[in-house]
Amino acid sequence: MSITFTVDKFLNNSLDDTEKLVGLRCVDALGNVFIVDKRIQIVDGTTDAQYVQQAYTAAKTEIDEWAASMSVEGMIFNPDDNSLQAADMAPAEEE
Repeated sequence: MSITFTVDKFLNNSLDDTEKLVGLRCVDALGNVFIVDKRIQIVDGTTDAQYVQQAYTAAKTEIDEWAASMSVEGMIFNPDDNSLQAADMAPAEEE
């Protein structure tokens, strides 16, 4: 599943400027949204892209769990054969 990552927050998050709050807005191909924030230690010489990469790495497990749960939402469960089927693949209901 394709996910687009947009930086949602990027600011110093402590009174003594030791942490940066980096937020990632994750949107899957169906438009489902997950926002995750991570506090990253500020280190001299670190680029903005490196802070975002560190936040992504720290959030990867949460993002993967969200993506896995989204892959099942909206599917049709058939109790006759214990199968899941995409909603757009479900047989038409008889009238």
